[in-house]
Amino acid sequence: MMMDTWKRAQNLQVATLEEGALVGRLDDFQFDLETLRIYGWRLKSAGVFGRSGGVRASEMNLIGRDLAFVRTEAAVEWTSGKPAAVGGRAWASSYRGTTAITRRGRSLGTVQDYVIDRAGQKVTGLILHGGALLPLDGRVNTGPAAVIVESEDLAVQLPEDEGEERTDWWNRLREAVGGKDEKTASKLAGTGPIQVEEEPTVGVVVGASEDPTSEG
Repeated sequence: MMMDTWKRAQNLQVATLEEGALVGRLDDFQFDLETLRIYGWRLKSAGVFGRSGGVRASEMNLIGRDLAFVRTEAAVEWTSGKPAAVGGRAWASSYRGTTAITRRGRSLGTVQDYVIDRAGQKVTGLILHGGALLPLDGRVNTGPAAVIVESEDLAVQLPEDEGEERTDWWNRLREAVGGKDEKTASKLAGTGPIQVEEEPTVGVVVGASEDPTSEG
């Protein structure tokens, strides 16, 4: 079974459902450090001098095996500016390398990858250097300078061999989320039903002050 991770999704071609057009490739995403909600995605168009653009997470429909889908071409806003920094949020590319430590000060490694849901709406786990998974279930605090973990037991080592039997892998994943039910484990792995949450009432990704692709 394959989790939906940022490493796997990065550089996926993005197609529109309405026009059936290819509009670029996934390049980065911005997420809320407290709620883990993804606000928006940064895209890059084709070509050596390709443009950069942004799309709200609410316009993302599915991050599939070979393509990611947005609702319409008009949802992508192109700009030549740099990604904007917004308080309380982080870009996936910038947050990589952040150290995860326990409350007792023991280092568990640095953030290398992210587990995301298939709708591209939320970060559900962190993958640390060396292949350990940290499920983001409330016992992990993603701060701006460090990831604080209640206990080192929360980090579960993922199998190196992708051909490992599902049963063993699945049991490891369920243990990682505290022995919770199949629905919870499915949501973390990105294999359960897609449930798109409502948009936040405060703040948007593309706008006058919160554009994921430009400072202005």
